[in-house]
Amino acid sequence: MPRRRWMMPKRSATPGRLGACAAAIAFVLAASRPAAAQVPPHDDWRTFRTEHFRITFSPGLEALARHAAERAETAYERLAQELADPPRGTIDVLLTDGVDFANGFATPFPSNRITVYATPPLDDLGLAYTRDWVELVIVHELVHIFHLDDTGTLGSILRAVFGRVPFGWPYFPAVGTPQWSIEGLATYFESRLTGAGRTLGSLHEMVLRTAVLEGRFESIDQASGSGPVWPGSLRAYVYGSLFLDHLAREHGPEVMRAIVGRTARALVPPALAFDRVGRKATGESFTDAWRAWRRELEERYGRLAEAIRSSGITQAESLTRGGYLLLHPRAGLDGRVAFSAVDGRSASATRILDPATGEIRTLARRNGSGPSAWLPDGSLLVAQLEVEGQYRLFQDLYRVDEDGREHRLTGGARLAEPDVAPDGRRVVAVQRGGGRTRLVVYDLETGTLRPLAGGDAEEWSLPRWAPDGTRIAVGRWRPGGEHDIVVLDTLGRVLQELTRDRAIDGAPAWSPDGRYVLFWSDRSGIPNLYAYDLAAQAAAEGEDTVRLRQVTNVLTGAFYPDVSPDGRWIYFTGYHADGFHIERIPFDPSAWREPAPLAPMHAAPTASAPLPPPGAGGGGEQGGEARPYSAWPTLLPRTWAPIIIDEGEPGVFVGATTSGEDLVGRHAYYLEAAVSVDGSERRFTGAASYRWSGLGNPVLGIDASRRWDLAGFVVLPDTSPAEVHSREDVVALSATLLRRRWRTASSLTLGAEHVDERFIVQDAPGVRLTDDRDRLLGLFARVAFSNARLYPFSISREDGITLSVGARRRWDANPSGNIDRSYSEATAWAAGYKAIRAFGFANHVLALRASGVLRDGPGAPLVEIGGATGSTLATGIGSIGSEELFLPVRGFPEEVRVGTRAWSASVEYRLPIALIERGARLLPFYLDRLSASLFVDAGDAWCTADEEASNRLCMAGADASSPLVGAGGELGLDLALSFGTPFRLRAGVGFPLNGPRDDPAYYLRVGHSF
Repeated sequence: MPRRRWMMPKRSATPGRLGACAAAIAFVLAASRPAAAQVPPHDDWRTFRTEHFRITFSPGLEALARHAAERAETAYERLAQELADPPRGTIDVLLTDGVDFANGFATPFPSNRITVYATPPLDDLGLAYTRDWVELVIVHELVHIFHLDDTGTLGSILRAVFGRVPFGWPYFPAVGTPQWSIEGLATYFESRLTGAGRTLGSLHEMVLRTAVLEGRFESIDQASGSGPVWPGSLRAYVYGSLFLDHLAREHGPEVMRAIVGRTARALVPPALAFDRVGRKATGESFTDAWRAWRRELEERYGRLAEAIRSSGITQAESLTRGGYLLLHPRAGLDGRVAFSAVDGRSASATRILDPATGEIRTLARRNGSGPSAWLPDGSLLVAQLEVEGQYRLFQDLYRVDEDGREHRLTGGARLAEPDVAPDGRRVVAVQRGGGRTRLVVYDLETGTLRPLAGGDAEEWSLPRWAPDGTRIAVGRWRPGGEHDIVVLDTLGRVLQELTRDRAIDGAPAWSPDGRYVLFWSDRSGIPNLYAYDLAAQAAAEGEDTVRLRQVTNVLTGAFYPDVSPDGRWIYFTGYHADGFHIERIPFDPSAWREPAPLAPMHAAPTASAPLPPPGAGGGGEQGGEARPYSAWPTLLPRTWAPIIIDEGEPGVFVGATTSGEDLVGRHAYYLEAAVSVDGSERRFTGAASYRWSGLGNPVLGIDASRRWDLAGFVVLPDTSPAEVHSREDVVALSATLLRRRWRTASSLTLGAEHVDERFIVQDAPGVRLTDDRDRLLGLFARVAFSNARLYPFSISREDGITLSVGARRRWDANPSGNIDRSYSEATAWAAGYKAIRAFGFANHVLALRASGVLRDGPGAPLVEIGGATGSTLATGIGSIGSEELFLPVRGFPEEVRVGTRAWSASVEYRLPIALIERGARLLPFYLDRLSASLFVDAGDAWCTADEEASNRLCMAGADASSPLVGAGGELGLDLALSFGTPFRLRAGVGFPLNGPRDDPAYYLRVGHSF
């Protein structure tokens, strides 16, 4: 039994390749985005069943869940007639009360699932046009399920074999088609079936009308991308819904079923030839139809513009440069104007405008958007979002001093859209919760809340105190689509209804004398400002005439009015092709005009829609008894995939993987198993991972794996060397504490592990090593943190840091002779980013990175440095790219030096070059932006003198007298394939400045350098 005498010791694969710290670094990099609430996995969820749906809901939402179930079943039957054959199996619908904004999303993976955030969208310019907001979101997301789930014969066969593989054609052919076709279809049907929604509303029409009139209408390849230029994320919804509406008017509503069917049963992947789908369904390509649609819009909007100009256009003074989302101007007593700003290049913020000088300064960063309210001392009262309990995202009140310092006033009160009374003490606000809104009054001195208004069928938005503090003007929504302005007394009783129609009338503001209530309305089809004369109405009591005046007459849109305290100006948000601006016009009632006629669609008491109105079927109580949530129906595996693992000398393994996660994210698992297919001996490899979030925090995990490797060689008695293979079995337990906030994310992971490694001599029957087994016991810890930011125009993370620090200790439980594999390890990875305002479409960025590894002990594995890092890109049938490197040094090959101690550092200057935002018709690629970087890298690896004496590989770097240094440059191209999520392709060259080589190293990588 020969003892171990290695000719080539086994070398550790981590963290030279990003291994031990992979989970932590992936977490902090993902956390560089603004915090997004997740579904609380530990809530006391409840579930009931209907014919086609399983409805799961947060505590307190059962009535809303029953209503959603009735709307879902009604929409299901209609979509089965008009859109596609219904999907097989049960569709899960999850309603959660964990966030203070409206949203919903659907996915066909791993099963058909819909999630709805139970917050009415009264403050959303597009979503507010609805007869029933639950109906709107249910219809929209259910269309996604019908559309994305549909497949042809080949896809059905493959799904029967492999399950719901998360891939496009032929499994899910609509996946990978342009987002305007996916979101546009759902948005089109939300209007077609309900008679309201965004296709029939004024916002989408306004965006297209303005783009045409201001020469910014996008071609079909531009609209198929996800570039940052306005309308940004709205692009797919706006262009998609109205283009499909155009096709429905040209070819009849049945064309939607034809498009979905041709997509699902296409012989050529639709993502590669989507124009072919258009020709099959409509007789012409989508590209040609888009051009014809553009010509129609230019003619229609040209005639409309001529008619509006003939009646006199309002000439407003623009007070801001650039557009995007500059909203909610509020004028203070000193003449300054506060507004919320999202410009796509920096953090959302509260900004202050001095109209006298034109100066605009950022007062403070803002978590979200919304109005500000001036306090008597010149500070501001705002509502902003913050993460509560790791999983919820609620709005609360904050006071912001003139120097930008924030003081939180409420916690978990879920208050939004505040306005301060003239006495400086009372605050009226909208309180959210339970799928409803209500008006409340908050006392700044005592911190008490008093309910003001909120009936069973009413929702509220943007309240404003009258100048005398005795009345409140507010937007009120009622089922059926009545979105009007009413005036309340301080007890919440309705004193006057200023409007009563199906137009959106919102954001009231008072004139300083209390005579007029100004607001915006799309009553004519174009959002404009209007004023209601309370005094004239009172004098004409008993008459039919309503004293309503039209304040603006614009081609685009006007929103959120506010009158300056001196009565000179009306500040408002004006819309243009690059987004929303802050503008003003004189406050001059004599210049106001008779209001334009009410658009026919707004005059109707109820909309004409194929979908019966809510409650018409009497199904509000449908569904069985609500029971405690069970994870099993959504946790079972829905797919499997074959895998091939090449372990090198130990062999090639063939097997399969599967995974699953339940609806609320309480349980998640991954399983992998494979068997060797070469050699006479059958070997098994695999991995299993399980995460349990039933406590909410921490998240508990268990991981197990078996891996094979070439451990080295042993000299047999006949002096011939034989390979020694290692089989390593690892079991690890972990607990991860999370701390999420809007601007930061951090985690702490603690764990223990057991490693059982056996050594097998190859091609030597009966020969065993004297010490052929090692058992290691270990403890590990990881800390991660990030507050770096990404904005729509960013070429890099900006203004923050990301870091991960890890420690590990392993003890050899059965050391044999002079072989002891115990060791300690410390790892650290950190990066910092500083935005620099300079030329180009985005900020320049100075980026710094440093990483290091320290291993010590008799069994310390070696770590390598060198090379250019990258990442892999999943394609659905495999992946492209290269591994992430923990210790890269560009200009040198990978593994250029090894040791038990190593470090690496980078300095980069990143700058934008061009914002491309173009494709080629509907070919499946989209070029987003081009950037460049100049870099200097350095690094070194070494062993101690004792290690060099006992380990021949340590000798490789023993003669190195100084660190490796390389410098060079990169070009980065952000692009998307198959209309998917953009990724970065980097081409670079590194020049060795100090090291063992002189030739430059050229490379091509996927992903960011750090």
